[in-house]
Amino acid sequence: MQPFVYCDFFDAETNMAFNEYLKGLHDIKTISHSYRVCGAVVMNCNPFTNGHRYLIEQASQRVDFLYLFILEEDKSFFPFKERYALVCNGVHDLKNVKVLPGGKFIISSLTFPGYFTKEEVHNKKDSSSDISVDLNLFGSHIAPALGISVRFAGSEPFCTVTKQYNEAMRNLLPVYGIKFVEIERVRHDGGFISATNVRELIKSRDRNKIKELVPEVTYKYISENFF
Repeated sequence: MQPFVYCDFFDAETNMAFNEYLKGLHDIKTISHSYRVCGAVVMNCNPFTNGHRYLIEQASQRVDFLYLFILEEDKSFFPFKERYALVCNGVHDLKNVKVLPGGKFIISSLTFPGYFTKEEVHNKKDSSSDISVDLNLFGSHIAPALGISVRFAGSEPFCTVTKQYNEAMRNLLPVYGIKFVEIERVRHDGGFISATNVRELIKSRDRNKIKELVPEVTYKYISENFF
C-alpha cells in the first residue's frame, strides 16, 4: 500500500484526489517496470502536428519506454477527447510509447493556470511560481510513481511562458534526479511547425498548407470537421 501524500497547497479533498491519481500511476507502472530507462513528454497537441510526431519519435529512441501525457484541461481549440484520440492514432506504431491523460495534476488549471492564458499574456514576464508548483509535483511524486528519469520537450522559439517552463525544467528537474532533454523543434519551409500556425490555417481554410504540417490522421479529422 502506498503511503498517503500530503501537499500543503491542496485542500483535503484535492489531496485525496491526488493520492487516487498517484495510485492509478503506480498501477500503470506494471507496464514499464521491466524497462531500465523511462522517459516522459507532456503535450497539449492542439492539434497533433508533424512537429509533435517528430518530438515523440526522437524521445522514444532515447529511452526504453516513453510515457506521453496529453493535457486533459478542456481550454483548447480542440477538445481533449479529440486531441487524445488523434495522438493515440498517430503514434500507435511506436511500440514503446504509452499515451496517458494528463489528469488534474500535470499542467492544469490547478497546477499551472497561466499555461492556458499564455496566448493572451504572451509577454508575461514571470510565471515561475505556477511553474514551480507543477514541476515540484511532477518531480517529487508523479515521476517516481512511474519510474520516470528523463523528461523531454521541444525547443520554444516563440512563446515566453513555454520558454520559461522549459528553463524551469532545466533547473528544477535535476533536483529530483530527472534529466531534462530539449529537442530542437522541426523546421518546415523556412520556419517552425506549430499547432498555432495550423489553427490559423484552419481559419483561412488553407487545406494544402495544413496537409504539409500534420499527420494524415489529423488532416482527415480537420477535413471532416472544418471543411
